[in-house]
Amino acid sequence: MRRYHSLGDLPLGGPRRVLAIGTFDGVHVGHQAVIRRAIALAQERGLGAMALTFEPQPIAVLRPELKPAVLTHIGLKSQLIESLGIPELLVLPFTRAFSRIRAERFAEMLVAPPVGADAVVVGENFRFGNGGTGTVEMLAQFGRSRALHVECPPMITSADGKPISSTRIRRLIATDQVAAVIPLLGRMHSVEGVAVSGDGRGRGMGLPTANLEVPADSAMPSRGVYAGRAVLAHGRSAAAINIGLAPTFTGGERDTLRLEAFLLDHDGSDLYGQTMRIDFIERLRDERRFDSTEALMAQVTEDIARVRELAAG
Repeated sequence: MRRYHSLGDLPLGGPRRVLAIGTFDGVHVGHQAVIRRAIALAQERGLGAMALTFEPQPIAVLRPELKPAVLTHIGLKSQLIESLGIPELLVLPFTRAFSRIRAERFAEMLVAPPVGADAVVVGENFRFGNGGTGTVEMLAQFGRSRALHVECPPMITSADGKPISSTRIRRLIATDQVAAVIPLLGRMHSVEGVAVSGDGRGRGMGLPTANLEVPADSAMPSRGVYAGRAVLAHGRSAAAINIGLAPTFTGGERDTLRLEAFLLDHDGSDLYGQTMRIDFIERLRDERRFDSTEALMAQVTEDIARVRELAAG
């Protein structure tokens, strides 16, 4: 997939395209439907297809006090979009100046070179232009005057009939319902970070853990023990994940949560400095203080058995 990070990166005189436009945070199944429809429409019309997204999320610029947790930072979001088979991705920097572009001017930008949109596919809630004045209906009206085909696939709902949205997924993650988001995302929720040094207590107990430093704005479940998988450049492993304060050793006095992952099938090589992705399968239990190291180890042994069972499923 070819990636462009501004309009200036797009080649002049390029082909006409079908665009899928959206913030696409999470690249959930609703986003996937928009992108797949753009790909199919491009094939029908004999054109190229391109996803257009924004970085950072518009609300983070317009209302920073309301900035939501990020489901997928741009690196992972790009990978997920690429996995859908779209050949191009344009990431437009979202700034205060960009937010002041009139809706009509934004629509003109889509059809003019170098974007050259022949058709556009967006979600039902798509808004654009200064103050969010641009709507799907307005874009369709503009399209009728400029031979721009506009499609808006129906909103995807989950098995319970509720609409699938990034907001709903964030809420589920914040309340630790990591298993519930799997059908909404079409995969497990993930966080990415760099393995950093920790206290070394796990290694001393024969259970070395990787301490992961993740971006502070990542969507994270709360304190507890989770089953998941760790994905590294050279492979993946089932993982027992603890998010918390290590109260057995610290008395709960640590002031920041820490994500620690015990990789069940890791070969023992040094992980420091490596980028790692953690996929959450299911919440196992609350983090709690144990009266002894032996009691903690007995519980961890049970946790590991459950992790192996869930990761094999």
